Amino acid sequence: MAPSDQQAEKRAADAYFSGMPRYSVILLLAMLAPRPVRAQQWQAGDSIDLVRRAVQQRSARDADALIASWQALAHGVLRYAAVINHGGDPVERVIRADELQVQVYGESPNRSKQVLRAWRDTSFLPNALVYHRDHLGIVANDFGATIRLGQGDEVRDVPHPLSSAGLSRYLYLPGDTVTVASGGRRLRVVAVQVRPREPTAAGTIGTLYLDADRAELVRFQFTFTPPSYRDRTVSSITVTLENALQQHSRWLPWHQSIVIERGEPLLDLGIRTVIRADWTIDDYQLGVVQPTDRFTGAFIQGPLAPFAGGKWPGPLSAQLSQLPATTADVDAVTLAASAAVGGRLLDGLPRLRLSGRGISDFVRVNRVEGVALAAGAGLAARSLTVRAQVGLGLSDQRATGSIVADRRIGGGRIGIFGSRLVQDVGDQPVISGVANSIGTLLSGDDFGDYALVSRVGGFVAGRVAGAAWRLSLLTEHADSMVTRFAPLGGEAGANPSLGASSRLLARFEINARNLRGFGWDASAEQAISGGMRLHLAGAAETPMPAGRLQWHVEGGLALGSLPSYRDFVLGGRGTLPGIPFRSLGGRRMAFADLAWVFPVPLPTPPIPYSRYIHLATTIGPYLAAGVAGGDDPKMPWRGEGAVQPVVGVRLDLWGPLVRVETGTSLRTGHTALILDIHPDWWALM
Repeated sequence: MAPSDQQAEKRAADAYFSGMPRYSVILLLAMLAPRPVRAQQWQAGDSIDLVRRAVQQRSARDADALIASWQALAHGVLRYAAVINHGGDPVERVIRADELQVQVYGESPNRSKQVLRAWRDTSFLPNALVYHRDHLGIVANDFGATIRLGQGDEVRDVPHPLSSAGLSRYLYLPGDTVTVASGGRRLRVVAVQVRPREPTAAGTIGTLYLDADRAELVRFQFTFTPPSYRDRTVSSITVTLENALQQHSRWLPWHQSIVIERGEPLLDLGIRTVIRADWTIDDYQLGVVQPTDRFTGAFIQGPLAPFAGGKWPGPLSAQLSQLPATTADVDAVTLAASAAVGGRLLDGLPRLRLSGRGISDFVRVNRVEGVALAAGAGLAARSLTVRAQVGLGLSDQRATGSIVADRRIGGGRIGIFGSRLVQDVGDQPVISGVANSIGTLLSGDDFGDYALVSRVGGFVAGRVAGAAWRLSLLTEHADSMVTRFAPLGGEAGANPSLGASSRLLARFEINARNLRGFGWDASAEQAISGGMRLHLAGAAETPMPAGRLQWHVEGGLALGSLPSYRDFVLGGRGTLPGIPFRSLGGRRMAFADLAWVFPVPLPTPPIPYSRYIHLATTIGPYLAAGVAGGDDPKMPWRGEGAVQPVVGVRLDLWGPLVRVETGTSLRTGHTALILDIHPDWWALM
């Protein structure tokens, strides 16, 4: 950055931050991204004056008489969640949440004691979670000389970058200096990136924000190299420590978050679990006199389980709605850390694992393949990931498979792929894979219309403004499939002829989802032969005095020559219960669904690990309507342009784990009843 540019940026920062309160300054500092000057290079810590002074300051800070003894109050919210890959942005489903009030005491040299004053929890799904004891408290002294998490079971004895041992283990890259003003005082903060000298060694990767004048740590956001993790189930750990300026001279803890992602070391099934702790530390008292026995015993004291007591501002669920989604925070830190070590993958799980998007990727039943068996595996090495799968339909004797190889480039990915897979005509699933397999096996009720689609191409993908996008250039060919499977009872219906000649096309997809899975997605594809297809969908909810108002809208348009397997379809389960399944369809489609969802009391069934919790159940009366146009006479669905309205009720049971849904057509009076696993879990089924 040129000197004139730096001066202009400092003047803008001064004007923007001037007069803001202390906490606002720190919050805005959290959004500053390090932008290293191109001419700068990674350096040893002892060759950078600010880093060397910061290490010395941390070593000497316990001699400060004012902070030799202090106390504060910490408030934390822990959440244990399942993160499910639905494609694009994953959906995070909270399983359990805990809220704690902790009294924190500190005394030099590096002694601390934390006492649980109040602790409550709420479980939204059955679980048998037991936290490591140190997850129930804060990081009281920036970890000290070495970093330890999960009582040493997750991370142990990793040198801190601002320790004497860290100077010889890490490399540093100073970035810009930003001057901020608050309460008449000017603060100069420098962003310094840090990484291990050896990327294959245990260590941290992240950014240190240092007070340039006091050489004190303002903020530290980091993750770890894979060799740092001692637990084979840990995928990643991301830590953010933010300090606030106390009494205009000392930086002490203010905000902290620790995110621990876990997966199965042998099988990648599109789900991982997350434990996230978000803490605020305030009400400092400096220079207090501690009792002589204050620091005896365990470093975190109090009951081993949640207990009655404490004054809480409202229900725990309300606290969750104010917290950020975990995946966005973790992805940003991981991408920056990966770039710092040459694009290396930082996942702590084994490099070779079996893989699949869900149970139905390994075994499923449909009317065209019969019983289909498949197996997949994923291999990760440095910045390259390869995933492959092969399968066989026992009734039609067709082999299927796919392979994808992609590499991280900066903040995005680039890759190539090839596949020969059985594809349903619908844009979104309308039934869980397990339920469809059982229905097909027993009675031939298969809720799919299939083509064998072969693709070869390449793609680039990334994120922009919080949304995940992907641009692909590919060639695509579809073969028709006929019914081959004879169910145990009844008869499987005929499969429509959906074959089409090869076409070369470009496809763009973008989507964004929040913590609860609401958001939007859009796709557009253009074939070289002239066919174009556009699809838009959005879903959101609005709080009401009683319950929530949820809505979902969707629209599609096809222009030019488009193959039938890319038609839009509506009707029946998944869209309009009460209307015959996929009786509506064509080259144009519009759909809307509006529901009023509110909780209802319902006893919890005897599910394991649910004895002491109440699993939430909601009921949602809804009104839905759909219309299709651009009739395709060769297909069983019709696009006649008539709006088909439906009213019904959805009952989401116990968590939710199960959905019961009814729908009645306002034109014909026909009513349908649907029972399935809740859609949140379909990606795993």
